[in-house]
Amino acid sequence: MTPLEALGVNQHWRELAQSQAGFLGRVVQVDRGECEVMTDNGQIRVTSDSQRAQGDVAPVTGDWITVVPGPDDSLVVEQVLERRTLVVRRDPAEEARPQTLVANADVVGVVHGLDRRINPAQLERFCVVGWQSGAAVAVILAKADLRRNPDRDAAKAAALAPGATVVVTAALRGEGLDRFSALLEGNRTLALLGPSGVGKSTLINALFGTEVQATQEVRVGDARGRHTTIARRLIPSADGGSIVDTPGIRAVGPWDAWEGLAAAYSEIDALDHECRFAEDCWHQGQPGCAVAGNVDAGRLRRYLELAEELADQDLDRARRRRQ
Repeated sequence: MTPLEALGVNQHWRELAQSQAGFLGRVVQVDRGECEVMTDNGQIRVTSDSQRAQGDVAPVTGDWITVVPGPDDSLVVEQVLERRTLVVRRDPAEEARPQTLVANADVVGVVHGLDRRINPAQLERFCVVGWQSGAAVAVILAKADLRRNPDRDAAKAAALAPGATVVVTAALRGEGLDRFSALLEGNRTLALLGPSGVGKSTLINALFGTEVQATQEVRVGDARGRHTTIARRLIPSADGGSIVDTPGIRAVGPWDAWEGLAAAYSEIDALDHECRFAEDCWHQGQPGCAVAGNVDAGRLRRYLELAEELADQDLDRARRRRQ
């Protein structure tokens, strides 16, 4: 298996690259104007010159690109190939713009450590971002050895994330790693999202059987971790497939994620279409509303809060366009 085959190259990417100048590669990591790129002949260092890329698209981890010779015997990114999926959140530094995290993930893995109780609002928000990307979604419950009844947590996660695959793991005991590794089958790319300290890097190390990613202990008082992973990095598996480890995200803000919202709250979305008030109903208990009273009140409240957040984003973007 060649390096690019392990990372999921197929005829689609080969044909796209053939229609462009240069040779094919996949971005492993982006770092201050340069990229680590995997090619058919191994890993290289490439200058990321976004002005050369069509549409000024800056490469991100997971992108398929073409590389051409640059000045002074350097190599530069010529083209960012059309992305199949894109994990995006609201930029925490500038809330009126999106921040792209990962490109071309096949599965978005929302990781939650069972050294703490499941936070429904946080889990649902991550799932909205995951579904909006266009990838499949998996909820990965880590540190199951620290929980008395992890099956109960798995059932709760399944109720909070309809349509997602739920995987229960205890990395230090090697439990659940077979189901975790199954997410990579077919040379798929799995992008892991979650707060610091939930066990993303520990899971990767357990799966690969070596310390690929550095880890740190979490605080005992609130189970929060420090940022160990400092960059989004694509890590290939020797058996095929790859994992993108990402720095911890404490609060994730969806961006233009109406489709993701509908998928994450699929039971509410289905009832929404049956509501007699159609698009004018905010499901606050009006007579004839098909939603209020038929779904969990807390889940409906969180759905409405996210819908209002996305509506405010739409209004803000429209106002900026007018200006």
